[in-house]
Amino acid sequence: MGIYTIKPAFQKFLTPVKNLLVHYKVHPTTINVLGLICSIIMAFILLFHQSAPLTLLFVPVLAFVRTAFNALDGLVSRELHVASRFGEVLNEFIDRVSDALIFIFLGLSGPVSYVLASITTIVILLNSYLGIVSKAAGGSRQYGGLIGKADRMTYLSIASLLVLILKNEIVWNYLYLFLLIGTVISIMQRFKSIKKELQ
Repeated sequence: MGIYTIKPAFQKFLTPVKNLLVHYKVHPTTINVLGLICSIIMAFILLFHQSAPLTLLFVPVLAFVRTAFNALDGLVSRELHVASRFGEVLNEFIDRVSDALIFIFLGLSGPVSYVLASITTIVILLNSYLGIVSKAAGGSRQYGGLIGKADRMTYLSIASLLVLILKNEIVWNYLYLFLLIGTVISIMQRFKSIKKELQ
């Protein structure tokens, strides 16, 4: 479920970029760091967007680039035969830092409900943790569910454009509420998948 289901098609779309990165032997860690930089820039744009609304136009671009980097690091690591367990840990950690920065910083901006933003961010991190701990328990890394990382970036991009067009900050609260409900559903879906696999 969710946008994750089109991951193979997205990876195929990124093949020319992957080939270029492999040709120049760009290490997956470098790709991870570039993705983190995109997330940090996005987080600061969201934090200060009220004083510079047009910067919201960069959010969809940065969200797409972050998602692309996240798909490319695994592809490049396999092509260069440098995949490692530590690299996997680093990738997961950077992803969690990125999510936390983006949604906490947005929650600190303007009239956004910080309580709602905080609860949503915690639930997002718990959903990701559940996907990771599944593998630690002997199962597979769980990416499924209604709301995943690519979905969050897509809905954040849409919300950014709506805030810019409608000039109404209340859109952010609706985004958080939608992500909260969707992520809770995702947690239940992942629990079901994990239980089925491990039993």
